[in-house]
Amino acid sequence: MRMLHKSNFYPFYDPYSDGGGLGYGSKLVISLGFGACYAWLQYYSLPDKTVFFSENCWRLALIISTSFFALYVATDVFRNNLNMIREIEDKYAGSLKVVDEVMSDKWLLLAGFAFGTVNTTIGHVLGVPSVFFESTPSLVMIYFGFFLGGFTSGMGLLAIGAVIMLYLKFAPSLQYTLDPNNPDGNGGIKKLGDSLWFFGGLIGVIGFLISMYMFGVSWTYMHKPYVQFIFLFWVSLPYVLAVSIVLIPGLAVRRQVSYYKSYKSGQLKQEKVKLYSSYKQFKPREDEEIISEKKELGEKLERIQSELETLKKMRNSHIDGKNSD
Repeated sequence: MRMLHKSNFYPFYDPYSDGGGLGYGSKLVISLGFGACYAWLQYYSLPDKTVFFSENCWRLALIISTSFFALYVATDVFRNNLNMIREIEDKYAGSLKVVDEVMSDKWLLLAGFAFGTVNTTIGHVLGVPSVFFESTPSLVMIYFGFFLGGFTSGMGLLAIGAVIMLYLKFAPSLQYTLDPNNPDGNGGIKKLGDSLWFFGGLIGVIGFLISMYMFGVSWTYMHKPYVQFIFLFWVSLPYVLAVSIVLIPGLAVRRQVSYYKSYKSGQLKQEKVKLYSSYKQFKPREDEEIISEKKELGEKLERIQSELETLKKMRNSHIDGKNSD
């Protein structure tokens, strides 16, 4: 892992140099380049060029390019999250060790190769359409397409796991860092929750493209029950991951914020009871000193009541609606 700049995350596919990181123009060119390279090789390897369209090869190329670009976008958002978490945790920092331990170049490459191999195997089990067997190059290229799509998805899958682990480790520190008065209505962590919805949306888009591709291919062994099960599992996997990256961290954050709100509310209510007791102890005389003290106690009671209302309105997490308690 290269420890550079404020963020600790500059992986091999998105490095940082003296001139800065890759711009979005470069990222788009690289992403389109991978998809276009596969599309060109697959198209010219096919004896019957119409197969490129009838068997959705163009969609596989689109998945490859979109997955690469989504990985770049998600990496930028993830870097921003790391900086935000570092600022929020401050002296309680510890969750960022997940990035060093899990998101190293070594593990990213291993995850890519592993999932690429699994994805290729799944394609083989489902049954590559017979039209690709008409020439060795076309068969090699369709397997290469499966691998390339899986390689990118594998790195993304590792990132999903790392994000979930990061939030699970980060959540316990919230009881020390939440600010109920923050205007975002989430105690200062709304942007982190919004990024999880964004990750979920990105995964959902990739899942939609994968679904369109898989339902459009004439898989050879789809008549077999176990192949149908594998097919449905593989189609549903991205959507399960999209829900998981939103829901699992959300539940962890929700638990900690609920605990914080309950504890803080209890403290404020105890303070309120003490102030009421002090307020009632005044004898019914109207000298200036008593009036001043009563006024001061009244202002404190108003402040406590305002804090209690603010605390109640604060959302427990990004998966909760407003005014959750």
